[in-house]
Amino acid sequence: MQDTVNRATKDVHHFKSRSTQTIPHSVLEHAKGLAYLRKKEEGFILGFSSGKGLVMAKTAHGWSGPAAMKSGGMSFGLEVGAETEQLLFILNTPEAVEHFAKGHKFKLGVDLAVAAGPTSEQEVKHHKVAPVYVYTRKKGFWTAVAFKESSVEPDRGTDKEYYGKKVTTREILERKVEPPAGAKELISALNAPYRK
Repeated sequence: MQDTVNRATKDVHHFKSRSTQTIPHSVLEHAKGLAYLRKKEEGFILGFSSGKGLVMAKTAHGWSGPAAMKSGGMSFGLEVGAETEQLLFILNTPEAVEHFAKGHKFKLGVDLAVAAGPTSEQEVKHHKVAPVYVYTRKKGFWTAVAFKESSVEPDRGTDKEYYGKKVTTREILERKVEPPAGAKELISALNAPYRK
Protein backbone atom coordinates (compact mmCIF):
# COMPACT_ATOMS: atom_id res chain seq x y z
CA MET A 1 0.00 0.00 0.00
CA GLN A 2 2.78 2.43 0.84
CA ASP A 3 4.24 1.89 -2.62
CA THR A 4 0.87 2.81 -4.16
CA VAL A 5 0.63 5.89 -1.92
CA ASN A 6 4.16 6.95 -2.89
CA ARG A 7 3.42 6.53 -6.60
CA ALA A 8 0.17 8.50 -6.25
CA THR A 9 2.06 11.28 -4.44
CA LYS A 10 4.61 11.47 -7.23
CA ASP A 11 1.88 11.59 -9.88
CA VAL A 12 -0.07 14.32 -8.07
CA HIS A 13 3.10 16.44 -7.95
CA HIS A 14 3.58 15.68 -11.64
CA PHE A 15 0.21 16.85 -12.91
CA LYS A 16 0.28 19.92 -10.68
CA SER A 17 3.60 20.99 -12.18
CA ARG A 18 2.37 21.04 -15.78
CA SER A 19 0.83 24.18 -17.27
CA THR A 20 -0.58 22.38 -20.33
CA GLN A 21 -2.08 18.96 -21.05
CA THR A 22 -2.94 18.49 -17.40
CA ILE A 23 -5.82 18.27 -14.99
CA PRO A 24 -7.31 21.76 -14.54
CA HIS A 25 -7.01 23.35 -11.13
CA SER A 26 -10.78 23.89 -10.84
CA VAL A 27 -11.46 20.19 -11.43
CA LEU A 28 -9.44 19.14 -8.40
CA GLU A 29 -10.62 22.14 -6.37
CA HIS A 30 -14.27 21.11 -6.72
CA ALA A 31 -13.66 17.38 -6.41
CA LYS A 32 -15.40 15.44 -3.65
CA GLY A 33 -12.78 12.72 -3.81
CA LEU A 34 -10.37 10.86 -6.04
CA ALA A 35 -9.28 7.34 -6.85
CA TYR A 36 -5.91 6.27 -8.19
CA LEU A 37 -5.32 2.98 -9.95
CA ARG A 38 -2.30 1.26 -11.48
CA LYS A 39 -3.71 -1.23 -13.91
CA LYS A 40 -1.92 -4.00 -15.78
CA GLU A 41 -3.36 -5.62 -18.88
CA GLU A 42 -1.91 -8.72 -20.44
CA GLY A 43 -2.88 -11.64 -22.61
CA PHE A 44 -3.32 -12.91 -26.15
CA ILE A 45 -6.84 -12.97 -27.65
CA LEU A 46 -8.29 -13.25 -24.14
CA GLY A 47 -7.09 -10.29 -22.09
CA PHE A 48 -6.92 -10.02 -18.33
CA SER A 49 -6.52 -6.85 -16.31
CA SER A 50 -5.68 -6.36 -12.68
CA GLY A 51 -4.80 -3.37 -10.61
CA LYS A 52 -4.23 -1.94 -7.19
CA GLY A 53 -5.01 1.53 -6.05
CA LEU A 54 -6.58 3.79 -3.50
CA VAL A 55 -9.53 6.09 -2.97
CA MET A 56 -9.72 9.26 -0.86
CA ALA A 57 -12.50 11.69 0.01
CA LYS A 58 -12.46 15.41 0.66
CA THR A 59 -14.23 16.00 3.97
CA ALA A 60 -15.08 19.11 5.96
CA HIS A 61 -11.84 18.51 7.85
CA GLY A 62 -9.66 17.98 4.79
CA TRP A 63 -8.63 14.96 2.76
CA SER A 64 -9.21 11.55 4.28
CA GLY A 65 -6.57 8.89 4.42
CA PRO A 66 -6.35 6.45 1.51
CA ALA A 67 -8.51 3.34 1.41
CA ALA A 68 -7.06 0.44 -0.57
CA MET A 69 -8.89 -0.89 -3.60
CA LYS A 70 -8.25 -3.48 -6.26
CA SER A 71 -9.65 -4.04 -9.71
CA GLY A 72 -10.01 -6.81 -12.21
CA GLY A 73 -11.57 -7.44 -15.58
CA MET A 74 -11.53 -9.45 -18.77
CA SER A 75 -11.69 -8.45 -22.42
CA PHE A 76 -11.71 -10.21 -25.78
CA GLY A 77 -9.74 -9.27 -28.86
CA LEU A 78 -6.22 -9.31 -30.18
CA GLU A 79 -4.11 -8.35 -27.18
CA VAL A 80 -0.42 -9.15 -27.13
CA GLY A 81 2.04 -8.51 -24.31
CA ALA A 82 1.50 -6.53 -21.15
CA GLU A 83 0.88 -2.87 -20.46
CA THR A 84 0.65 -0.90 -17.25
CA GLU A 85 -1.21 2.39 -17.01
CA GLN A 86 -1.92 4.87 -14.25
CA LEU A 87 -5.49 6.08 -13.98
CA LEU A 88 -6.75 8.98 -11.92
CA PHE A 89 -10.49 9.25 -11.24
CA ILE A 90 -11.85 12.58 -10.04
CA LEU A 91 -15.02 11.99 -8.01
CA ASN A 92 -17.26 14.98 -8.70
CA THR A 93 -20.32 14.16 -6.60
CA PRO A 94 -21.08 12.88 -3.09
CA GLU A 95 -22.87 9.96 -4.76
CA ALA A 96 -19.64 8.95 -6.51
CA VAL A 97 -17.81 8.91 -3.17
CA GLU A 98 -20.68 6.91 -1.66
CA HIS A 99 -20.19 4.16 -4.26
CA PHE A 100 -16.72 3.58 -2.83
CA ALA A 101 -17.71 4.17 0.80
CA LYS A 102 -20.25 1.32 0.71
CA GLY A 103 -17.34 -1.08 0.55
CA HIS A 104 -18.88 -3.33 -2.11
CA LYS A 105 -17.66 -4.47 -5.49
CA PHE A 106 -19.09 -2.42 -8.36
CA LYS A 107 -18.36 -1.55 -11.96
CA LEU A 108 -16.93 1.80 -12.97
CA GLY A 109 -18.55 2.77 -16.24
CA VAL A 110 -21.68 0.72 -15.49
CA ASP A 111 -22.85 1.26 -11.90
CA LEU A 112 -21.13 4.64 -11.84
CA ALA A 113 -20.86 6.82 -14.95
CA VAL A 114 -17.32 7.72 -15.99
CA ALA A 115 -16.33 10.25 -18.66
CA ALA A 116 -13.10 11.68 -20.04
CA GLY A 117 -12.37 14.84 -18.08
CA PRO A 118 -11.61 18.33 -19.39
CA THR A 119 -7.93 19.13 -19.93
CA SER A 120 -8.02 22.94 -19.73
CA GLU A 121 -9.89 25.63 -17.81
CA GLN A 122 -11.47 26.76 -21.08
CA GLU A 123 -12.78 23.25 -21.67
CA VAL A 124 -14.17 23.08 -18.12
CA LYS A 125 -16.67 25.84 -18.97
CA HIS A 126 -18.23 23.82 -21.79
CA HIS A 127 -17.82 20.35 -20.32
CA LYS A 128 -20.83 18.44 -19.03
CA VAL A 129 -20.10 17.39 -15.47
CA ALA A 130 -20.06 13.62 -15.02
CA PRO A 131 -20.04 11.82 -11.65
CA VAL A 132 -16.47 10.75 -12.39
CA TYR A 133 -13.77 12.14 -14.69
CA VAL A 134 -10.91 9.88 -15.72
CA TYR A 135 -7.37 10.77 -16.75
CA THR A 136 -4.37 8.65 -17.63
CA ARG A 137 -0.65 9.32 -17.79
CA LYS A 138 0.82 8.74 -21.23
CA LYS A 139 4.18 9.85 -22.60
CA GLY A 140 4.83 12.01 -19.57
CA PHE A 141 1.53 13.90 -19.60
CA TRP A 142 -1.80 13.41 -17.86
CA THR A 143 -4.63 13.52 -20.34
CA ALA A 144 -8.30 12.58 -20.60
CA VAL A 145 -9.10 9.08 -21.79
CA ALA A 146 -12.09 7.06 -22.88
CA PHE A 147 -12.70 4.41 -20.24
CA LYS A 148 -13.64 0.77 -20.62
CA GLU A 149 -15.70 -0.63 -17.77
CA SER A 150 -13.79 -2.16 -14.89
CA SER A 151 -14.80 -3.67 -11.58
CA VAL A 152 -13.36 -2.27 -8.36
CA GLU A 153 -13.66 -3.45 -4.79
CA PRO A 154 -12.16 -2.67 -1.39
CA ASP A 155 -8.96 -4.41 -0.37
CA ARG A 156 -9.73 -4.93 3.31
CA GLY A 157 -6.64 -6.97 4.06
CA THR A 158 -4.40 -4.19 2.81
CA ASP A 159 -6.34 -1.58 4.82
CA LYS A 160 -5.95 -3.64 8.00
CA GLU A 161 -2.22 -3.93 7.42
CA TYR A 162 -1.80 -0.24 6.55
CA TYR A 163 -3.87 1.15 9.43
CA GLY A 164 -2.76 -1.45 11.94
CA LYS A 165 -6.33 -2.51 12.74
CA LYS A 166 -9.55 -3.57 11.08
CA VAL A 167 -11.19 -0.55 9.45
CA THR A 168 -13.91 -0.10 6.87
CA THR A 169 -13.71 1.95 3.69
CA ARG A 170 -16.43 4.23 5.05
CA GLU A 171 -14.55 4.88 8.29
CA ILE A 172 -11.49 5.87 6.28
CA LEU A 173 -13.34 8.09 3.78
CA GLU A 174 -15.35 9.81 6.50
CA ARG A 175 -12.09 10.42 8.38
CA LYS A 176 -13.24 8.52 11.44
CA VAL A 177 -9.70 7.14 11.56
CA GLU A 178 -6.62 9.33 11.30
CA PRO A 179 -4.56 9.03 8.11
CA PRO A 180 -1.36 7.04 8.73
CA ALA A 181 1.94 8.91 8.82
CA GLY A 182 2.84 7.39 5.46
CA ALA A 183 -0.13 9.16 3.82
CA LYS A 184 0.71 12.67 5.06
CA GLU A 185 2.89 13.47 2.04
CA LEU A 186 0.10 12.50 -0.37
CA ILE A 187 -2.37 14.71 1.49
CA SER A 188 0.16 17.57 1.42
CA ALA A 189 0.56 17.09 -2.34
CA LEU A 190 -3.20 17.31 -2.85
CA ASN A 191 -3.36 20.51 -0.77
CA ALA A 192 -0.32 22.11 -2.45
CA PRO A 193 -0.90 24.82 -5.05
CA TYR A 194 -0.46 24.19 -8.75
CA ARG A 195 2.93 25.22 -10.10
CA LYS A 196 3.32 27.13 -13.34
